[in-house]
Amino acid sequence: MFKKILIANRGEIAVRILRACRELGIRSVAVFSDVDRKSLHVRLANEAYPIGPAPSRESYLCIDKLMDVARRAGCDAVHPGYGFLAENAALPRACTDAGLTFIGPPADAMESLGSKTAGRQLARRADVPTVPGTNDPIENPAAAQALAHRMGYPILLKAVVGGGGKGMRLVYSNAEFESAFRDAASEAMNAFGDDRLHLEKYLNRPRHVE
Repeated sequence: MFKKILIANRGEIAVRILRACRELGIRSVAVFSDVDRKSLHVRLANEAYPIGPAPSRESYLCIDKLMDVARRAGCDAVHPGYGFLAENAALPRACTDAGLTFIGPPADAMESLGSKTAGRQLARRADVPTVPGTNDPIENPAAAQALAHRMGYPILLKAVVGGGGKGMRLVYSNAEFESAFRDAASEAMNAFGDDRLHLEKYLNRPRHVE
């Protein structure tokens, strides 16, 4: 059983992990950006440490800051929650290097499936059908727009990394593509520190299988 866990997240997900730690008798360590100083997860944690300014890429996405807090607080494990660094293989690697347990999948699994385009490529090599779309990150938005036109709208623009619906835009026409691409890339960068996108044909009401 872990003695003290660093929760590398904020908000509702951090609160849920904090409550689970409390039920299990595990001490919790929260981190917070300047704007989250008075947030509920900060008040509920056994300990809380500041990690920088409001922009995520300057706080919650900074692995070095998280590892520094884990070291100073004497943590033996790190829980990423979801979003932010939860699907970034660099975090479990940093935890391993620091002698910490990462509560989540190993880095090699993340590298295979944490990237949506890498996951599509893996599925393709295994002859698993995928939704029509791009198997590599989009390098040329104009070419991607032309592909979307040929495939037929609507299409989804999706962040290559991360999850939780961030960095995703549903596009219904050529007229919407440019602004949707810009907005999705900006949101992905703010949420995950990576603005790469790919596109897929939109499926109406698909089944979500975990």
